[in-house]
Amino acid sequence: MQQLVLSRQTIVITCWWLLVQLFTTSVRAQQPQVAPPAPPAPLPAVCTSQISTAINAIVDRPELRRYRWGIVVQTLNSNTQLYNRDGDRLFIPASNVKLITTAVALRQLGTTTRLRTSIYQLPNTGNMTNLLVVGRGDPSLTVSGLQSIAQQLQQRGIKQIGQLSFDDGYFRGAQINGDWEWGDLSTDYAPAINGLMLNQNSNPLIVSSGRVGMPLQYTWQDPSLNNWQVDNQSLTVPTSPAGNINAIAIFGKPTIRLTGQLAINSTPTQIDLPIVNPAESFISALRQNLTRSGMTIASTRLVLGQATINLPEIAAINSPTITELITETNQRSNNIYAEVLLRSIGRTHPEHYTSSEDTSNLGIALVKQNLTAMGVDSQAYSLRDGSGLSRHNLVTPTAFVRVLSTMATTPMGQIYRDSLPLSGVSGSLKNRMQGTVAQGIVRAKTGSLSGVASLSGYINPPQYSPLVFSIILNQHDRPTSQMVKVIDEIMVVLARLKQC
Repeated sequence: MQQLVLSRQTIVITCWWLLVQLFTTSVRAQQPQVAPPAPPAPLPAVCTSQISTAINAIVDRPELRRYRWGIVVQTLNSNTQLYNRDGDRLFIPASNVKLITTAVALRQLGTTTRLRTSIYQLPNTGNMTNLLVVGRGDPSLTVSGLQSIAQQLQQRGIKQIGQLSFDDGYFRGAQINGDWEWGDLSTDYAPAINGLMLNQNSNPLIVSSGRVGMPLQYTWQDPSLNNWQVDNQSLTVPTSPAGNINAIAIFGKPTIRLTGQLAINSTPTQIDLPIVNPAESFISALRQNLTRSGMTIASTRLVLGQATINLPEIAAINSPTITELITETNQRSNNIYAEVLLRSIGRTHPEHYTSSEDTSNLGIALVKQNLTAMGVDSQAYSLRDGSGLSRHNLVTPTAFVRVLSTMATTPMGQIYRDSLPLSGVSGSLKNRMQGTVAQGIVRAKTGSLSGVASLSGYINPPQYSPLVFSIILNQHDRPTSQMVKVIDEIMVVLARLKQC
């Protein structure tokens, strides 16, 4: 009897479950079903006959017509020109100048050359060892490199140094380009360029809040270096807008004015600033490392251009190869590396040993010789530095296309191309063209100054032969972030190119 009761309970529960399922299914059937969003339709291909119309539709928009555009697009292998908009006119190219500097560095210096910082032994004074440090402009040298030098000297058993001489005469002439704007000179991307370089001649200022109503507190990342004097006009406040701390150089003085407000207990802010006197800072830093390694130093002095013939080299440290230096230059648009490369090129000029000409001027002279050898019209450019920071630089888009095309045919062509940022992947193009058909197929050098945006390089459209291009925009009054998006639109057009 009990077995029967249990069976009836089971039947009741089962029926109830079935009714619930039928009701749920009925409700679901009445609800509208939302289909997953369809992927965006692929953009149509652009025929070669349509390329002018497609690009003009972008740059001739009413809001862009007032600006100066220089654009050249041609096939890489056959040099067939597909588009030309004022390609033979001169433009301020910004950091696209680095395309020229790095190309000539490969041609003039080779791929495996390294910049060497050497320590030579001078004649001893009694029991004292006299040393000569010769810097050759290695922009990659850091404090860890100085520690390596100290260890090498320690391993040689050197304990007492009489006179420690430092030769900062490897590059001749002005350490700061006179064509750079004053406002740039208090930034870490426009430091002095010299033979004895350390930490790219930069030393960050760390700014933090103090007490409310009092100036902000600050300290240098390395207080031992020769740093700016600080005119502190900043203020600690209860709350403040983000990013309003500024350090502006006072004209004619080794002084920066620190302004702005920071809320109490805010995260410290880092301001990257150039070192005021890089040679003295190098001397101070190496002396400290030697002292920490147990060596005593009687005196130090700075010299210029001391002969090293027949002097034994007892310690040294090398920079990365030129291949690696140009990669850093182009990937990160590093002005310091570019200017060192220009001066290193100048060191190979025959007149470097027979004249007193500025090393950077000799570098530009050799750049001109190389550009002529590459078939670039001498009237298509006027160069004033190696980085593109000077607004006196003028280059035509046609000249850039010629350099890019010629370099592609040389044994260094792949090294040169690989040094450039890749769209949506690396360097200064890492965050550009992502999610578009142009992602991962553009190798190009970026450039920007206020009113200037540029992009020149190579693109491999999936349905077309490889292209070389140069796009330079001048005299715009919009944020650079807006204008690079317009340039990227042009790149998407090129990525969709098809023979039809």
